[in-house]
Amino acid sequence: MRAIGISLVLFNVAAAFAIQAAAQSVTATRSPQPTGVVFVCEHGSVKSLVAMEHFNREARQRGLPYRAVARGTAPGPAVPAPVREGLRADGFDVSSFVPQPLRATDVDNAALVVSFDDDIANTLGGRTRYLKWDDLPGVLGDYSRGRDAIVRQVDTLIGALARGASP
Repeated sequence: MRAIGISLVLFNVAAAFAIQAAAQSVTATRSPQPTGVVFVCEHGSVKSLVAMEHFNREARQRGLPYRAVARGTAPGPAVPAPVREGLRADGFDVSSFVPQPLRATDVDNAALVVSFDDDIANTLGGRTRYLKWDDLPGVLGDYSRGRDAIVRQVDTLIGALARGASP
C-alpha cells in the first residue's frame, strides 16, 4: 500500500513538471506581436509628427496596445513653428520633441510603417507591412487642412486595428 502511495506521489510530481515544462515551451515559442507604428516623412517633424500625436491619443483612448513614433528620412533640427502651434492648439505639447532619423530598429520592432510622400520600400526591405499616404495636403501652409487629412487616415487605421484587422 505504501509503495502505491509513493508511486502516485511521484507520478503526480512528474506530471506537474511535464505540464509546467510544456506551458513554458509554448510561452517561450510565442513571440509577442509587434505593436509599434512608425510614421515617416522627410523631416520627421511635420506630417509624421501630426500623425503620431493623433494616433497615440486615439489608440490610448480606445485601449489599443499600439504606439507610434515619428521619424524622418532627412530629419530637420526642430519642429516648425506652424506645426508646434497647431499641435498645441490640438492639445499636444511637442516643445521637447526632437526629430529622429528612421533606423533599422524602428522597422524591426514595427507592426506597420507609414510614409508620407517618401518611397522607403527599399529601406524597409520587406521586413514589415508598409503603407504610403502620399499626396495629402501640406501642413505648413494650412495646418488645419493638412491635419484633417492626416487624422482621417489615422482614424481609418485605428478603426482597422480596433476591429482586429492586420494593420
